[in-house]
Amino acid sequence: MRITIAPHAPEARAALGGYSAFPVRVAPLLAMRLTVMREYAASRNHLAVWADAAKQVHEAIAAVCFAQVGRRRKYRRIASRVALDAIVSYEKAYATSLLRDAAGHYHPEPGTEFPFAVSDIGRAAADLLGDEWSADSGSWGVRAYLQADDEGHGYTLAVSDSGVLHVVTFPEGRRTDVVDVWSSDKLGDIAARVADTIRELRKGD
Repeated sequence: MRITIAPHAPEARAALGGYSAFPVRVAPLLAMRLTVMREYAASRNHLAVWADAAKQVHEAIAAVCFAQVGRRRKYRRIASRVALDAIVSYEKAYATSLLRDAAGHYHPEPGTEFPFAVSDIGRAAADLLGDEWSADSGSWGVRAYLQADDEGHGYTLAVSDSGVLHVVTFPEGRRTDVVDVWSSDKLGDIAARVADTIRELRKGD
């Protein structure tokens, strides 16, 4: 079987090595690397091994941040140990849980990795906003266009290249990130955050 390396883990290990030598300077980089890993794990947390890994990585981020505030050597040692354990847990999750083909490539069944599209989120959000709202799907379901009846402006729901769900207000083209959501969250929970974001944007219009 082909040997594979867990995505984002090498970068996190490199940051952890730097953290051991320069904890104050490298702590933000390590936290950032761990955050990317947490997002990757959380998007697959319907599997218990990934849910556990996401939890451990989250705890590692908290430990690194606490050590940065506390600025005591023992806190940094604890943070280093917790971060290493989290990285190992993440790597094990990747090695043992992902469905692979005979060549060792990640190969889940279609429709099992992400159960719904961005356009599904848009329609669910439109339902929450009220009967006067509708949502049209973008090509391949990667966008949704939300608009209230008889209004000339609207909102596009999309995902950035870095994986951030966001709303773009048109015609201004102003982008607003949808915070506190993960791709592994339930459809209704994500739609509620999108609807809340649009309500807040409308207050400012």
